[in-house]
Amino acid sequence: MIIGVTGGMGSGKSFVAGLLGRLLGVDVLNADILCRDLLQMQRPGWQGIQERWGSRFLDLTGNIDRTVLRKVLFAEPEVRRGVEQILHPLVRQEIISRATEERVSLEGMVAEVPLLFEVGWQNDFDWIVVVYSEYECRVQRIVRRDRVSLEEGRSAISAQISLEEKALQADSVIENSGPLALTILQVYHLAHLLSS
Repeated sequence: MIIGVTGGMGSGKSFVAGLLGRLLGVDVLNADILCRDLLQMQRPGWQGIQERWGSRFLDLTGNIDRTVLRKVLFAEPEVRRGVEQILHPLVRQEIISRATEERVSLEGMVAEVPLLFEVGWQNDFDWIVVVYSEYECRVQRIVRRDRVSLEEGRSAISAQISLEEKALQADSVIENSGPLALTILQVYHLAHLLSS
């Protein structure tokens, strides 16, 4: 079974995807990590960004300055759309390729895809899990994790489909606003459901 885990920024997707993968004994693929890999020097994502914007996002060594890029992505929607046009097809191709391998081997896979619904990839998965967390809880997590202002945290969240909308389209929802133990129990229950 190919399982997609999604949610919003700061909702706890990585924790849930990692735990679910361990409990099911399958690989976990993270779309954000794939993006980071594609942005390494001379990789397809790096090439696409360099071709489109020249040295605007490159540091002195020729690597992409992720801090500068992140700030611009939040501030300039047209740049965000351009970067997404470059990276999303590459990431989807990698996920589909890995999913095909896992289906052939009957192993299964968990893929963490933050923008799964935004990019319309819901039909690429057998089961979709949305990790839900209340808005202010997510903002605080983003501020702590990314060391950004409250305004930047709220801006990042507003660029995505609401978690309520995502939850309505999911096969399962994991509520992750409260104690970690409750989240873990929900993931254990889901793993049991998916493996039976």
